[in-house]
Amino acid sequence: MNTTRNSYFKFFGILFILSLPLLGLIGLIINRNTITPNDQFFSIIKGEIPQINEASWNLTIDGYVENKLYFDYYNFTSQPAKEVLATLACVEGPSGTALWKGVSLKALLVMADLKPGAVDVIFWAADNFSSSLTIEQATAENVMLAYEMNGEILPANQGYPLILVAPNHWGYKWVKWIVRLEVVNYDHFGFWESRGWDDDALRTPLADWILHAVLFSLAFIFGGLSIVSGLKRSPITESFRDLPKFVNRKFHLANSLAYLICSFLSFLYWIGITYLNRGAIFYTFHGVLALGSIILAVPATITGFKKVKKRDSRKRTWHYRWTLASYLLFLITILTGFLLSFTGQFRIY
Repeated sequence: MNTTRNSYFKFFGILFILSLPLLGLIGLIINRNTITPNDQFFSIIKGEIPQINEASWNLTIDGYVENKLYFDYYNFTSQPAKEVLATLACVEGPSGTALWKGVSLKALLVMADLKPGAVDVIFWAADNFSSSLTIEQATAENVMLAYEMNGEILPANQGYPLILVAPNHWGYKWVKWIVRLEVVNYDHFGFWESRGWDDDALRTPLADWILHAVLFSLAFIFGGLSIVSGLKRSPITESFRDLPKFVNRKFHLANSLAYLICSFLSFLYWIGITYLNRGAIFYTFHGVLALGSIILAVPATITGFKKVKKRDSRKRTWHYRWTLASYLLFLITILTGFLLSFTGQFRIY
């Protein structure tokens, strides 16, 4: 009885370890729905932080409008204000949620009185960065120019004195250090958009990375169970011989197939969404490592089928070598994925 109980304890202990990436993902999802303190909020900047003095800063709204508008810091912050709880999410993973306070962009555009035929609103930053929203996107009720973050003056690394808050869009649309709004009658491509990134940058449930991460985490569980169940019947080690009886040949084959399906689906999903969002695919180490893991999974699967047909009593078969290499690379891929989610780093270009 104790032997049976210990075998189950061991199995569920292994299952718990293999579930750590999935548990980590759940933690990330929960974190997305809680307010992030300003000093813990991520910041991705393409250059130096502009040094802006509020006494000399001003905002201009011009272009395809009937009324050109000019604001200094004091009369802008005295405009009717609103608060929006919104998540700033980088297309590469990092995210943070804050309570933003500022002026409705729709109200500002109404004041400017757009000319017929207006297409885009371009947001120009003090560091010459630019991005744009269509008129329809810019006049959404939750889009605003914020000057406060979590009840404090907007920090310099978050765009002081003004940041565009666009909750339905990826982070590269959240222009920082805004100094000018230009309404135009054409489709403007900003800094990242002109480099292949999606012009709309909409954060839809399908375009988010949650499904990809779930598939990746499930593949990690199935792959680990496949290796453990394979080692139970292998002469390589006796460490897993005492696992429960249901960890058998059928269990091994089922988990191997589930690993293959989940990893391939996750990879194909990642390719599609990455290309739509980024206009490129293998621009991070995470993507390159994932490709390597998938490539190694092919000979692992082929040698696995051969091994099923003819039992091999050798300690280290080619199936074992290919499978272990693929799974270890898969583990490193997951780790770089989490690092990418927290830091936005590890880009190749």
